[in-house]
Amino acid sequence: MKKLFASILFLSFGLNQVLAQTAVKVEEKLYQPAVLIELFSSEGCGSCPYADQFLKEVIQISDSSKSPVYVIDYHVVIWNRSGWVDPFSDSAYSLRQQEYVHRKNLKALYTPMVFINGSDKDYAGGDKRGIGMAIQSALSKPSKHYLRSRVTGIANEDSLLLAYQAWGNIDSMQLMVAFVQKEINSQVKGGENAGLILHHQNVVKGIYKQEIKNPEGMFKIPVNRDLNLENFRMVLFLQHKRTWDIVAADQVSFGL
Repeated sequence: MKKLFASILFLSFGLNQVLAQTAVKVEEKLYQPAVLIELFSSEGCGSCPYADQFLKEVIQISDSSKSPVYVIDYHVVIWNRSGWVDPFSDSAYSLRQQEYVHRKNLKALYTPMVFINGSDKDYAGGDKRGIGMAIQSALSKPSKHYLRSRVTGIANEDSLLLAYQAWGNIDSMQLMVAFVQKEINSQVKGGENAGLILHHQNVVKGIYKQEIKNPEGMFKIPVNRDLNLENFRMVLFLQHKRTWDIVAADQVSFGL
């Protein structure tokens, strides 16, 4: 545990000072930054459980400290022919990972792979030091953008209405919403993790996109009426359509 806190510097002592330094500065049109960690993983990948455990710690401490650091986990299909079909995988998430690799001119696609705020640099999911330093660096730089959201009601029995407000230049931006399940325990019966019970956090169950033309608006999110929403949350982020840089993020949880 001590090594974890040493490596994810933003979560160790000094967090309050960092956040205080990056508080909203309306007169300068600079805002408190947010950090989005996108993990691409698979239950068929032998090194992914280590990344899951590390990012679980990030989520737990971030939630308890109410810091603007958000994690989402896309399960990709790349390992589905290696002895185990990941039940949470989706080809759409694989396409998103491939698009990152293409747009950022990266040489390799792998799991567990992490992008932080859509930057040009990728990280191995278990790179505690690298990811921790990247988060600390992002939190220390005031942002030109800010995003806030809330659920305003039920559009019908199968959808939620999400209200959002964005600050900063929204030209060429798109609003992305990831609907994620906070905790999943899964028994794997084949592949590299055969016989293990894996513990996943913030698993993406749907990703939605909307062109943003106004700083305020509504977003309808389809939701299964039988879900227990207390085990789900939504993570929103503004992403540039050309560069794929992520400039702002927010999170909505249901219940306590």
